[in-house]
Amino acid sequence: MPSAAIFRVPGWRGPVRMPDAGTFARLRDHHAAGGTLAGVCAGADALGRAGLLDGRRCTTHHTVQDELARLYPRAHVVRDALYVVDERVVTSAGVASGIDVALHLLSVRHGPHAAGQVARTMVVHAHRDGAARQISMMFRHRSHVDETVHRVQDLIDTQFTERLPLNLLARTACCSERTVTRLFRDATGLTPLAYQTALRLERAEHLIAQGATTETAARDVGYEDARMLRRLRARTGVRATR
Repeated sequence: MPSAAIFRVPGWRGPVRMPDAGTFARLRDHHAAGGTLAGVCAGADALGRAGLLDGRRCTTHHTVQDELARLYPRAHVVRDALYVVDERVVTSAGVASGIDVALHLLSVRHGPHAAGQVARTMVVHAHRDGAARQISMMFRHRSHVDETVHRVQDLIDTQFTERLPLNLLARTACCSERTVTRLFRDATGLTPLAYQTALRLERAEHLIAQGATTETAARDVGYEDARMLRRLRARTGVRATR
């Protein structure tokens, strides 16, 4: 049975005692058992020493990319990425990009909603990822500075599976329904309802990708049955296979 654990491998520089052969063997065994390994910054070197970069795409801090390529010629070092994922081996460009890796892994395991909540708590409003389609709705529409709209988004983010009438959002924003709609649209480009619908659809897609039926996913995100979800998926060009 695949291991559910994620091993994080920190980077090191300078006079630090090198891990022993047993450590590298444990890394190999963990990956062979189906586990995930995430190397932060120069932690990619430990993955290379364990033989886990051979034939894989990887990255590391820009100051040691040449060294990584020299030491592990069978690895393909990607020089313009914040992090790279290749068959349960994740490597990142620097310490800060380790946050991006953590959010990515959280999103994969628990969905973009959970990752978005953590990012909001950390005051990280942008998910730094090269592929725009992988960016959660919560990240894409949090780059503004309107704290009133952030309060409304906080409510929608945590209760998007529930019915949220506009008068409730207006009370949260301490303004009229017309004003909250205008402020929300100005800050995010969406109406509050469109934002909530997008969160529901995003979460449903994650559940379906994890094996849920359309009916189950629809109920989990707040719809009475799958008809509305199927219409939304068809409207956005998603093939309804279940």
